[in-house]
Order: sequence, then structure tokens, then C-alpha cells
Amino acid sequence: MLTRLLAAAAMLALPHAALAGPSYSADDIEAFFSKNKPAKTRAICIGTSSACNDQQAEAADPGGFDMLITFELGSDRLSSQAQENLSEFAKALTGNSLANAQFNIEGHTDARGSDGFNLNLSNRRAESVVRYLESLGVSRDRLQAQGYGESRPRVDDPFAAINRRVEATIKLQ
Repeated sequence: MLTRLLAAAAMLALPHAALAGPSYSADDIEAFFSKNKPAKTRAICIGTSSACNDQQAEAADPGGFDMLITFELGSDRLSSQAQENLSEFAKALTGNSLANAQFNIEGHTDARGSDGFNLNLSNRRAESVVRYLESLGVSRDRLQAQGYGESRPRVDDPFAAINRRVEATIKLQ
């Protein structure tokens, strides 16, 4: 009995496990962005322009929500699991608490391929997500696609599959 419970808990802890249904709910997304919504504040920075810009960027970054939209090598095609996850994301974006929020949809790749190829692929991945969200009723005006290629890996191994992903960050307004 204990072994079955531990096995079940381990499966739930794996974000990319092949389970039926989406990996998160619209409520999870709303809670994440409500908790991580950047505050509009004014600050004074004493130091070099570069150091102040870095400090301001860190303070303004609420962190990204990993939509668990991963891709096969060299692909920008959404899997059925990715579509289920994006359906939940669209529900959250059309719900009351995020109805007026705007989002950056950020595409990423692993380190395979040239810099130019990876930048182009990451842009296509972000655009693929934006098009799908738009097909689910999310206004394109609220979504800005941006590719980063391999420049922002999620894990230390630049070739890891988890680096082939799309994340969302809320835009400052």
C-alpha cells in the first residue's frame, strides 16, 4: 500500500509525465500571476547606469510561468498535451483576474543548431503558441511573441529537451 502511494506521488511530481488531461488548471495560472504580479513603483538607484538598469530589470521581473509547452527537436508543432495545457491557459487569460493583463510569450530552444536557426525556431514556437491562444478567444493584442533561441536555458545542460519550451511572463502596464 505504501509503495503504491509513493509511486502515485512520484508520478504527480513529474511535470512532463504522460498523464491524461492538462498539467495545470486555469486556477493555478491565475494564482501564479496574482502572486507574481509586478508592482508599479518608483525607485532611486545610486550607481552606474548599467548597474541601475540591471537592478531595475531584476526588480521588474515577476518570473515566467512555464506553460509546459515543450517541442520535439527542430519543431514548432503543438502536441495534443501542449494544446490541452494551452486551453487551460486561455481559460485563465479570459477569466476575471487576468482579463486585462498582457503577456510576453517567450520561445526557447536547446543548443543544437546554429544561433540563427535557433532564434528563428524559438520565434516560430512563440508564434505557434500565440496563434493557438488566439484561436481559443484570447485577443492577439494581449500577447507578444518573442524568441530567445538558446540564450536562456532552463537547466545547465544546454542540450536538454526541457530547454525546448515556451514560457509566459506578465507585461508591466
